[in-house]
Amino acid sequence: MLALVAEPEVDLSPLTSRLWANKIAHRVIPQEGKQCLYLADSRDIEQVKNWLEEWQQGQLDDADLIVESQSGNWLLKISEAPLAFLFIPLFLAVFAWMHISTDWNAWVMLGQALWPEHRLSLEAYAEIGLWDLWRPTLLHFSFLHILMNMLWWWVLARRIEVVDGKAALLLVILLCGLIGNAAQWWYAGPGFGGASGVTLGMLAWVATRERRFKLGYQVPPVLLTVMVAWLLLTLLGDTVVPGLSGTAHGAHFGGLICGLLFAQLWPVRRFVHAPSTEQSDLTKTGNQPDSRDN
Repeated sequence: MLALVAEPEVDLSPLTSRLWANKIAHRVIPQEGKQCLYLADSRDIEQVKNWLEEWQQGQLDDADLIVESQSGNWLLKISEAPLAFLFIPLFLAVFAWMHISTDWNAWVMLGQALWPEHRLSLEAYAEIGLWDLWRPTLLHFSFLHILMNMLWWWVLARRIEVVDGKAALLLVILLCGLIGNAAQWWYAGPGFGGASGVTLGMLAWVATRERRFKLGYQVPPVLLTVMVAWLLLTLLGDTVVPGLSGTAHGAHFGGLICGLLFAQLWPVRRFVHAPSTEQSDLTKTGNQPDSRDN
């Protein structure tokens, strides 16, 4: 049952947190530029109406949320975006492997004999190979490095998978990682690793599609602002004092531009089960109540 239609910029988390806390099955689906809240059981509609009124009046209190339900909330998020979640244990496994083996050193020294003389030659990139160009994405050189990338990855990748599907997320990961790493190799040569190029690509993807297609990714705008500010700050620092931040700027900007362009071309996902107003209790709202790391 369709219970609510909201504008894409509206934060539905206070309402959805209340629903999860009370074990009311529901799902928020982007549809035609709106956020549509569906209930699994029509018998919950009256209670949801009451909470909706409280939410619109800014009176929805979190004090009575059921703590035990939070674990179920996380399990649901994982089930909705299994591909996004899969990369987190993969990053951790590679990070652990880097501390017990030195075999990963070959991953960061890709095409060492070809740079810089052949960095403008397409044959050089073909000789390195697609896998060798992409795989430094899995490497992280410090705990803070991997922690920040996993945090951003979970925030952005999960929303892309839910809104645009697994195929879109997989292509973002592969293309932004490949183009970002190729740009870094061209810019500064071998000796880099990290998933930040992909993360910046996902940032560009979300920001572009929210603006152009009015899709609701439910990513707080302040997080996007902080991420861009950090990118510019590290670039400024390395311009003043070369090597100050140890950031792989080529991978960052390569991934960012790739995500920006790819987001323009990928079709908007349409949901075929569009409910009619005869079979749903529809409420509309537009305003919410008050080495180099990459």
